Amino acid sequence: MLKPMSDKADRLCTYQQALDDFAIPELLEKLSNYSDPDFDATKEHLEEAEVEALAALLISYLTTNLSGKSIAGYLNILRSGSQEVFSDLPAIEFKYLHQPITLPENFPQQAKTPLYWIGDRIRWKIINNKEQTDFGIVIGKFYAYARHRASWEWKYLIWLDP
Repeated sequence: MLKPMSDKADRLCTYQQALDDFAIPELLEKLSNYSDPDFDATKEHLEEAEVEALAALLISYLTTNLSGKSIAGYLNILRSGSQEVFSDLPAIEFKYLHQPITLPENFPQQAKTPLYWIGDRIRWKIINNKEQTDFGIVIGKFYAYARHRASWEWKYLIWLDP
């Protein structure tokens, strides 16, 4: 049987995934609790709307002030896995892009619960208001490193309908 999912719920799930992929919840949390000699969020009693507006301004500032030197520096760090810190780059903890060759130590106890199980009937997300999408049945799953997310994720084998 096809798992029911409303368009609204599907869009909300996709939207939340995009926020997670780009670390927006972490940015909002950091802004909500930030404290240094120049600014203390707890003393400011920031409202949620203010935190979100600050995050938008900071992202806009970053976009406006991008430089080739900083992009090249960050790319070098991502590709090499180097801990070297460039003098003009802020210190950031990176998830390196190299693919691990062994499963995480805490697998499978700490692995996310799979979204789909073998035998589940699934349907691809509707894109651009096209009514025709592919359907299929999950016939397998495996745990693999997802470079685009720099984390381990479940991958699925799908037997497509004709």
